Amino acid sequence: MFLFQGMKMSSTKVGFRLAACLLNISEARKKKILGSDAKACLQDQLGDKHSQATVLNIFSDNDFHRSVIIIAAPIDMLGNYVIAACTAALQ
Repeated sequence: MFLFQGMKMSSTKVGFRLAACLLNISEARKKKILGSDAKACLQDQLGDKHSQATVLNIFSDNDFHRSVIIIAAPIDMLGNYVIAACTAALQ
């Protein structure tokens, strides 16, 4: 069983693999935008929560106007969650 920021991630499957992605975004000053990007990887378009995805950290560097969102999820689903966050960032 894995525990990330109060969220339990467990599986009875043999070979359960967890991965993380450091998503770099060219935005640091508009926290609302960063929040919506992070939220997009945690929820589908209907607002239902992805039970096995979590945002581990959001780091913003105002001097260089960039942020890093660290997303963790099962390796087979991580790409979908990252694409959802990227789509939100582009919008």
